[in-house]
Formats: sequence, structure tokens, C-alpha cells
Amino acid sequence: MNLKQIDVTGCRLEGAITKELSHAGPKHHAIILGEHEDGHVYIAESMDYGYQVSTYQDFHNRYSPNGEIIVSSNSGKFENITVAKRAIEEIKQGGKGIYNLITNNCECFVNRAMKDKSYSNQVINTGLGILAFIGLVYVVKQAK
Repeated sequence: MNLKQIDVTGCRLEGAITKELSHAGPKHHAIILGEHEDGHVYIAESMDYGYQVSTYQDFHNRYSPNGEIIVSSNSGKFENITVAKRAIEEIKQGGKGIYNLITNNCECFVNRAMKDKSYSNQVINTGLGILAFIGLVYVVKQAK
């Protein structure tokens, strides 16, 4: 696939998964790859059924009913075009294993492309929230 670099190549794309929570809840992450001669902008993403290249329009159709689609600048150590190439290369190689909500999700995929590190802030923040809640429950029970 021959893609032309555009201003947002290598940027993070985020769509809210649920309408009720919008961006306060879980989000799906992807990497913007570039524009094809067919006029479509293509993205790379990791889904629960595998890695794929799809169009921005497909992403927009799936997630815009749940809230705004957010495009964030590349926050990693690689140049934008390199991020896009890394995402494509990972897809060509079949990814980094089977999708796992905790250890290998869409945000992990994007962070590997941008930062060469596989982690999910959503998972980390959820874990910290659960620990804080458990700590609060413990403190309240001890105070009785």
C-alpha cells in the first residue's frame, strides 16, 4: 500500500468506546498512517479480533456516535513517519501476540509504535483506582 505522508501521519487517534461515558471512559487507540491515492486516510489498529489497517472513515463511523474523535500529536521518541512505518511493520509481522485487554491492547500497540514501550495508561489508571477504592474501604472499616 503506497501512502502519502500527511500532517497527522504518526499521530494517535482516539475514539470513545461507550456513549454513556464518552472520553471519561474507555477509548480505542489507533495510528494514522497516511493518505492513499484513492483519497482515503488509512489507520493501523489492534482489535480484539486482530491487527488491521482500515480507513479513518471506518474508525469515525464506529466511534463518533460515542463522542468526539481526538487526534493527538506523536508523544514518542520516533519521527511521525517512523511511527507509521513501525505500526505497519508490526501488523505485517502479525503483531505482538494475541489481543489481551490488560497486557496487549490497542493502546499498547500505539505506544509500541510511538515509544517502543508496551503499556496502557487506561489499565494503569484503572488499577490505581481499584487500589485506592480498596484502601478507602479498608480505612473506613478500620475506623468503625
